[in-house]
Amino acid sequence: MDLGTILGMVAFIAFIAYGVMSGQISASLVNTHAVFVVLGGSLVSLFLNTPFKYLVKALTELRRLMLKDEADDMQRAVPVMTGLAEQCRSRGLAALKDADAQFAGGFLARASAAALEYNDYNFVKQVLEQEINQAADETNEIANVYRTMGVLSPMFGLLGTLIGIIGVLKQLSDPEQVGSAMAVAISSAFFGIFLANMVCVPVAGKIRARIWLQVRLKSMILDGILEIMKGSIPMVVERRLQSYLD
Repeated sequence: MDLGTILGMVAFIAFIAYGVMSGQISASLVNTHAVFVVLGGSLVSLFLNTPFKYLVKALTELRRLMLKDEADDMQRAVPVMTGLAEQCRSRGLAALKDADAQFAGGFLARASAAALEYNDYNFVKQVLEQEINQAADETNEIANVYRTMGVLSPMFGLLGTLIGIIGVLKQLSDPEQVGSAMAVAISSAFFGIFLANMVCVPVAGKIRARIWLQVRLKSMILDGILEIMKGSIPMVVERRLQSYLD
């Protein structure tokens, strides 16, 4: 579990709760006009801009951010790969069939299967590096969904403010209505900026950091498998993988 994400969510909820209780965040800041223009406009633009499969993956990635932490897997990778190297020293490459099918999202199992099936050092290295790069590109496209949302929502907030100001100008003859109409107009800008900087930008940044961790974890596994294919002793495999942690 990613502690940083959990702490961020708790702090976010506490921030909102304190703002509401202290009166610094009033109910007038969130209204149908702001939600309709900012959220509705941003979603429509996303549908036009982004393939649907990435919109779905963007939602599922939120769950991974809370429940999955590649940093933990990186710490586990050294003993896992060292143990696998020990088994291969005693039983041969056939021991790769017993690799953990769930570790690193199944990448360890796929790497082991490739080593067993082809038994060609250069080919296995090329195929697995290609998979690592493609997975990183795929995850980066998911991060782009939130980056795009972070750019769009303030713009639609400004648009909502302009629409609201037009409504204010129509009511200049009624001074009692001007104040509330202006509050509705300005709240759109608040909602757009809030959505971008408290949700979209942080989530995109977290996903970008996770891409880096995923690449490092898979690179560790790839190096471990290649060392096993070369017949390296477990001590060499362990030292090679420790360099990623150092």
